[in-house]
Amino acid sequence: MSKHELDSMIGQKILLIDNDIEFLKLTSRVFMKAGAQVITARNGMEGISKMLTHQPSLIILNVIMPRKDGLQLYQDIRQFSNTPLIMLSARDHEQLMLQGLEAGVDDILSKSINPEILLARARAVIRRSEHSDDHHAAFNYDDGRLEINVKKHRILIDGKPVKLTPVEFRLLLYLVSNADRVLSFDQILANVWGNEHEGNHSYVHVYISHLRSKIEQDAKSPRYILSIHAVGYLFEKQGMYSSFEKTFESLATG
Repeated sequence: MSKHELDSMIGQKILLIDNDIEFLKLTSRVFMKAGAQVITARNGMEGISKMLTHQPSLIILNVIMPRKDGLQLYQDIRQFSNTPLIMLSARDHEQLMLQGLEAGVDDILSKSINPEILLARARAVIRRSEHSDDHHAAFNYDDGRLEINVKKHRILIDGKPVKLTPVEFRLLLYLVSNADRVLSFDQILANVWGNEHEGNHSYVHVYISHLRSKIEQDAKSPRYILSIHAVGYLFEKQGMYSSFEKTFESLATG
């Protein structure tokens, strides 16, 4: 690992929530060696308390824990925080991993993963989160029904707030910022999840389904997020402005 890679975690706070002491010790060493500040917690209540106190850059959370499992804890955290989160699961808990994906976690990995690979994935999640905030800082969209205010991290449908997970929010911004342009599955994966997820189109389909259920009037007959068969998806602008544009273009082309 190069010095540049090691330095990339300097200034980052990582909160590890797991009841496995050996895992906490081993993973803490790897992240601290990379320059990160590491905070550990052995249960959900301690994890939430430390999250509020330390305001971490990233949370790494084990699915299987006593009292309250990781999925329940994730839902609790999302009530008041959009901190990027990686969920870990044992290899024989694929159904739980699927549930985590559907819940909207930023990344899901096997707990048996090499700590160095976990470090690389953590860097990627933080980088995507920071890049998304910077890239879309001045971006807004309002068609009279759907309103997106990036600076305030706010989504409104007919004036009523809609709650999106960080990944759903990042996906929507990518689609809208490329409105009326067909985006392939791999383009969406690379820009929302990163190149390490190349070919995993199920990520895209699951999150598009969740996004449609939250912003479309009828998720089965979407008007915003259109499927382009075997290619990808397209966000189509709606509202009077979009209609005027289309009318003008049709008149101009005769």
